[in-house]
Amino acid sequence: MLRPREQTGGQAVVRKERGRRAKGKRFPLRGLVIGVSGERGVMDGCCWARQRLRAQQRLCHLPWLNPSSARATSTELRVGREEIDLLHATATDLDAIDQRFGGDRLWRTAKMHLSWVHHVIDHGIYSEDIGQELHGIAGQLTTSLGWFCYDAEQQTEARVYFSEALNTAMISGDDPLATRTLSNMARQAVDIGKAREAIRFARTGERHASLWDAPPRVTALLAIRMAQGYAKLGDEMNTSVAVKRAWRAFDQGASDRDPEWTGFLNEAELVCLEGMCRADLGQHKRAVRLLDRSSGLQDIEHSRNRGMCLARLAHAAVQDHDLDRTANAAKESLQLIERGQSSTRTRRRLALVRDSLHGHRGNAEVRDTIDLLTAHIA
Repeated sequence: MLRPREQTGGQAVVRKERGRRAKGKRFPLRGLVIGVSGERGVMDGCCWARQRLRAQQRLCHLPWLNPSSARATSTELRVGREEIDLLHATATDLDAIDQRFGGDRLWRTAKMHLSWVHHVIDHGIYSEDIGQELHGIAGQLTTSLGWFCYDAEQQTEARVYFSEALNTAMISGDDPLATRTLSNMARQAVDIGKAREAIRFARTGERHASLWDAPPRVTALLAIRMAQGYAKLGDEMNTSVAVKRAWRAFDQGASDRDPEWTGFLNEAELVCLEGMCRADLGQHKRAVRLLDRSSGLQDIEHSRNRGMCLARLAHAAVQDHDLDRTANAAKESLQLIERGQSSTRTRRRLALVRDSLHGHRGNAEVRDTIDLLTAHIA
């Protein structure tokens, strides 16, 4: 471990101490759970109350919300295995919250947590091995923060954090981080109208994946990202080839080598992403079938993705002139928003649904759907 820093002529001196861990103040972080209004329809009241209480209790231990704790550790931050585990668990919690609720209310909290991790890196007392792990956590959290900003439609911020994460990966030789970040960048590029850039990002991600012998789930993710880029370009042949590659890799099954950041890629999500490709190619009937199937398969832990899938289904159904399905899918997506989802991406997709329905206002159910969407997403 390391001894406290000693001030020598204004310069901080850090000296390593081998063997017994030195005594001193402990790292204040206790992990992160954010209390957000969630899916009360699937929880009983007591369970929900217990979750909120635990969330509030744990949140109080975050250093930036606990000034006395921050002051107590301002001169000494000892970082060991327990603290690394807590920091890693916090980053994992943030990703899990994003999957369920979306990034709108999350990215600011993640930004504060990243600032804290950088503070620990700059001012903490730790071994060389622990330092490497701290930098790894910072890189993973940076690309997660980019994703949260992307989901919140903070696209400029997202690109900044993705670029920072990619730079970190390149400097440290962290190929898994580079792979994950390039996958995220490819997804964002499709949404902001940079399809060719998305394909380049996915291809570069595949090159990095080969350097660490990435498992099939990673191969499937990068293949479907490439498919989305081709679909946005209207290239049906290359889209279909990439989709088939994604399914071949996915069908090899999960393994204990799968990184945590591929956990969202279940069958429901891959079906949804293929449906989005078909919609971008103008194959609306096929898109509706796929997106409808995905919405029925998706589990509660990935509710944000289900909400987005339902919004995409509603939009594809409008193009397919299936107005009843549009109304039902849009209402289901709105229900998830009412239960705590906070994804601007989903809201903007529903705004597109509303706008595309104006030509069908003669239908009473369509008018009701337009009014409902306007009331919730205006």
